[in-house]
Amino acid sequence: MARCASCGSQLPDYYTSCPNCGGSQIVRDDAIPQFQQPKPLRREVLTTGQWFRWILLISFLPIIGNIIMLCTVKDPSAKNFAKMMLIFALIAGVLSAIIFVPALIGYMSKLEEARLFYGMMIPFIG
Repeated sequence: MARCASCGSQLPDYYTSCPNCGGSQIVRDDAIPQFQQPKPLRREVLTTGQWFRWILLISFLPIIGNIIMLCTVKDPSAKNFAKMMLIFALIAGVLSAIIFVPALIGYMSKLEEARLFYGMMIPFIG
């Protein structure tokens, strides 16, 4: 349906002027925006018990637990927490490899020197 912009009477869609008042400004109903209230978003929020269970899982399985949490949880804050903990676990793994591998190599070389030294001493002791 259409309306006359001057008098407001309803007219069929094919009219180009108003027969009541003679106005030529016809407003189509489909041109008038229909405002609707947006539907409220339903967020799934984790309870305290659910958070506790996820943190236990992450504690026992650091990287795998974070990946499981990231893939299954719908709560956005829990997804962000899982991403953050996954990044921290990966950084900790890289840093520990950088620090502990050279220390282990140094320890192994010292152990080899001690074994050679004491290995040479054993014939004199026994």
